[in-house]
Formats: sequence, structure tokens, C-alpha cells
Amino acid sequence: MKPSTKVCLVITSLLLMLIPSANASTDQEPASDYLTSQMVDGTWVNNTVLINGSTTLNPQNADWTLYDVTDPYSEWDILQSGNYFTTVTPIDEGLWTWSLIINVQDINCTCWLEIGQPNGLGKEFLNRIIFIGEGPHNPIISPNHGATILVDEPVQISANAVFSDIIPTDTTNNQLNESKIIMNWCYAPNGACDGDTHSSVADVVWDYDVVSFSINASDLGLSDGIWSLEYSLQDPYLKVSPEISLSVYVDRTEPDAALIMPDTVSEGQSLIIDGSGSNDGVWSENLQYVWYITNPDGTSYVPVSNSSDGFLNVVLHETGIHTIRLDVVDWVGRMDSITSTIIVENIEPSIEFEIKGIDVTDPVNWQFVSGENISLKPIIFDPDYDREMMSYYWYLDDELVGTDLEFKLNELDEGVYNVLFIVVDDDGANATHEIEITVKSDEEVKSEGSNTAGIFALLGLICFAIIIFRRMKVNEYETSALPKWEDNRNKNLSDLKSGDNDENQMWE
Repeated sequence: MKPSTKVCLVITSLLLMLIPSANASTDQEPASDYLTSQMVDGTWVNNTVLINGSTTLNPQNADWTLYDVTDPYSEWDILQSGNYFTTVTPIDEGLWTWSLIINVQDINCTCWLEIGQPNGLGKEFLNRIIFIGEGPHNPIISPNHGATILVDEPVQISANAVFSDIIPTDTTNNQLNESKIIMNWCYAPNGACDGDTHSSVADVVWDYDVVSFSINASDLGLSDGIWSLEYSLQDPYLKVSPEISLSVYVDRTEPDAALIMPDTVSEGQSLIIDGSGSNDGVWSENLQYVWYITNPDGTSYVPVSNSSDGFLNVVLHETGIHTIRLDVVDWVGRMDSITSTIIVENIEPSIEFEIKGIDVTDPVNWQFVSGENISLKPIIFDPDYDREMMSYYWYLDDELVGTDLEFKLNELDEGVYNVLFIVVDDDGANATHEIEITVKSDEEVKSEGSNTAGIFALLGLICFAIIIFRRMKVNEYETSALPKWEDNRNKNLSDLKSGDNDENQMWE
């Protein structure tokens, strides 16, 4: 395993979590069923590391590496490495014991020993923390929690402790009781400290090598938000372990649900209900929204929203009073609910009437030839939901003759009929249309057509005669008026000449 990978594991606190508990009264828990050892973490050696164990894997393939992890947050130095076990002894079929001897003279560190064996396409590892050299060696703690915790009520966390000069035999060990957990914390909404850093010594409880303590938001003065907390273990000799870092998310505020919605809406109308005004302080964006709708008949369901969680986009079909309920739940499980009602009003149906096969809309009377393939088919305007539950009634001279949407007329005998159509929606609202139908025989229609043609021809002849007569009158007037105009013109010229003669005589 590469050293850079080890650094990542340590930074994320996953590396030390792999360390099993050391217990003086029990055997060391094996790392796996394949590769085991009875050596406990925290063994202190000076010149030689001797570790024994057993394996169910082929012992011919094995490798080991000794790392310096005195500062686990820097890149680990490889102190020594090698292949193969020092000795291997077969015990049973598929079982071997092994030993590994490493010369560690002139080494002084907190070390990490890693032994690996191939297992198919993977690899099995055995890890141990070993204190090598005269020291002093700081203690090490491995957290039993994640890198993030959520705090509402006090939260109990724990960690395994490894000492170089203390053997945790029981909870009455005075040296254990003299060890301390030192905490440092600051407000860090963006990851870095924003303000003062606070310190405190935690009240701890020991269970052999496991130390437990509480994070109480009230006692530590943690308001809602993100806090950065670090803690370390100080042993009786004042040696301090590397710090464990974690983010503390504090949410102690009760959520507050809010609704914005109209009082009334028409059936089938798209409705947007706004619950985005619900609040949970700094954690409002982490609220979960759960919607419920109760129909007028009392049945309830959880609608599927077409928008974000803070908005409900829904279409209500049934008329009457609907109840809308919103539950907002914060991420620590606290919940607040709000309920409101909305009235869904019915839309009365309307009709646009047409005769199928004829481009005529909303006729009040119509006539056709007996046996002609014509039917009446109204267009209904109403929400789609209502159309599935509509009732249709056709009355022919006040007699109910059909309940389908379309009414055929080809079977009617000759005569005049009054047809009434009524449509009723699921709420009892209705619309009507009435039309007078005249059914004639084919001969009668042809006869009427001939009579009509004759009338039009006669009217055409009369109009033509009138035009000819008026033209003749105009020509006669023009012919008689022309000579009179000539007489007047000659008379005027004669008068003009006479006038000229008189004027000449005067000058003479």
C-alpha cells in the first residue's frame, strides 16, 4: 500500500479506526480470518520486533512494511520493508504458523507495521501499532465515530486509546483516570474558524482502552450551525496524542411550517401551493416536505409534486372542500405541521353544436332528406375529469330517444321534429341545445328545387325587361333634346351679332 494512500486514510480518520481494541484480559481480535496475530497494539520494543501469527493463505507470498507514523498527518516515511515471513511452520492442511523478525536498532518512533498476503484478486492485511525505541512515545486514539456528527441532544462518542507506557487493565486504573480528553472548538460555517476558539476538558468514562465522553451543545455554547471540533488524549505524563478532527452540525431549533394557497379554485385547474416559507433557521434548506391531501369524501393520499419539495403542483378534480396538510421535518427528526382548506368550484358544461358531415355550427333548425346519413354530435366544453362521468340525454318531441353523445337522424320518418339535447356533469350542472329538424322526401326536395329554379328564372326575366325599358327611355330623351339645343345656340349667336352692330353705330 502506497504511503500517499496511508496519509489520506489517516486524515479521514479511517486508518486508525482499523486498529482493534487492546485488552489485557482477552486475546487480540484477528484482522481477518486469513491472517491473524496475537500481538496487541501498543507493544513497546527497543531493538527487535518479533511478531507471530497464523495464516490460511499460501505463506510463500507475503510482504511487510514498517512506517513511521509519529506524525500521522504528514507523509509516512518507510523505515523498512521486505518479502516473506522469517519462519513458516505447517500445522494442518491449509493452515500455517509464521513469525516475522525485524531489526529496529537506532529507530525511535511510533510505527505502523503492515503485513500483506495475496488472496485471489485482492489482498489481506494485518496492521499493528508498535512503539519502537526509548521514546517518549505519545498516545494514539482511534475514533469510533465518523468525521461528522449531528447534535440535537447530547451525543456520546468514544475512541480507542493506545498508550506506550500504560496497560489499560480495568476502569479503576489510576493512570487511566488521570488521562484527559482536551477539546478545542470554533464556529466554522465555511470550514474555517470564524471567531474565537474555545477549549475545555471533557468528562470521560473508561472501559479498558475505550474512552467515552459527551458533546453537549448547551454546555459548550454551540448555537445552530457548523462547528469545527478537535480533541486529543493527554496521558498522565502530559504526552498528547495527535488531534482527531470532526465537524459538528448543531440543530436545536424547532422547524416552523408555512403555507400560501388560494381559498378557491376551479375544478381541473392547475394549482401551485407554496410551502417554501417554512423555516428551520440556518438549516431551512435541509427541511424535508411531506404533503397530504384529503378529498371531500374523506379519502387521503400523498400527491406527487411536479415542482421542488417546497412547492406542490397539483390538479384537484372533485368539487367541494379539500384539506391540504404539510409536514416539515428537519434532519434531526423534529416535525411541524400546518393544515389549510381550499374550495374546488364546479365548472358548468357548455355546448357547441354541429351536424356531422355539414360545416354548420349551432344551428336552430335544419332540414334533410329522409334516409340521409346525418347525425348530430355536440362538442362538450368541460374539464376532462368530468367528461368521464357525464350523462347525455336526447329528446325527440319530449320523448327520450338516446343517451349517447351522438344522435343519428337517418331513421327518422318524414315530418318536423323538435330535438332537445341535455348534458349533465357529475355535480348536476347541465347545458342544453334545441334544434328543429325537418325531414322531407327526395321527390319533395326535387319539386321544391324545380319551383325555386322557376321563380329565380322569372325574377331574372323581369329584371332584364326593366333594364331594357330604362335603356330605351334614356335614348328617347337624348334624341329629342338635341334640336332644341341647336335653336338656342343659333338664337344666342344672332343676339350677339345684333349687339355688335349697335355698338358700331354708336361710335359712328
